[in-house]
Amino acid sequence: MKKLIYLMVVIAILGLIVSGCSIPLKSVVPISEKENPKPELGTPEIDKLVFVHSKPPVLEKIEFIHWKKDFAKGKPIPPSTPKCYAFIGKYGKTYLKWPTLPVSYVINPTNPAQTLDKYFVTSAISAGAEEWDANTGAELFNAYAIDYNAAYGVQNYQNAISFGDYPTANVIAVTTVWYNPATKAIVEFDVKFDTDWTWGDATVDPALMDLQNIATHELGHGVGLDDVYDSNCSAVTMYGYSDYGETQKRTLEQPDITGLQTLYK
Repeated sequence: MKKLIYLMVVIAILGLIVSGCSIPLKSVVPISEKENPKPELGTPEIDKLVFVHSKPPVLEKIEFIHWKKDFAKGKPIPPSTPKCYAFIGKYGKTYLKWPTLPVSYVINPTNPAQTLDKYFVTSAISAGAEEWDANTGAELFNAYAIDYNAAYGVQNYQNAISFGDYPTANVIAVTTVWYNPATKAIVEFDVKFDTDWTWGDATVDPALMDLQNIATHELGHGVGLDDVYDSNCSAVTMYGYSDYGETQKRTLEQPDITGLQTLYK
């Protein structure tokens, strides 16, 4: 009897201890979840994770070739452009352009085939950029920097202008424009002046290929203008053929100005 009473007392005491020290189930949370709660969809934490793991856009490119004028006779002439300006892109009324302006660029003034003063090179190219800025009512080009490692055709979000050998005959210069096909935004352009030609200032020596003349044309591609080939448009800067001694592309004509203003209106 005493053993039974003792057993009942022990059970009662254990019941009191358990009921007095019990912890609600909902408060039993692993320490790791207390310190690092799982974010819900739509929270900044989730948004950040999505951004970090998202893939960069797949870019496409277009290369523009600037031909020697007399070589044009053997080339098929593209459709006429009676307005004497044209835009880059095959997307109906949506054309390629920079989402924000101005854009910066770098110049590699070294010509492997010819000794040119770096100040002449940079002043000729920057004068071409300034011609667009001064005549289109917009700051298209920002300040440039000299970069002796800058090279043509390297997609690195650096707008590089340099000299180099282009393998195709009768090519004066080339410009490649990279763009995002989803947004139609230009992300980079590179320019190469072909070292097959003797470069310089054609106002001093008409036997030279005028650097400022060609640079002004190529920079037009850099901001979204296409070549025009109609012979009635031969005076405009974006006309696609040039030759030794030519300087008329140094200055913009009204179609060049109208084209840029229309593109960035």
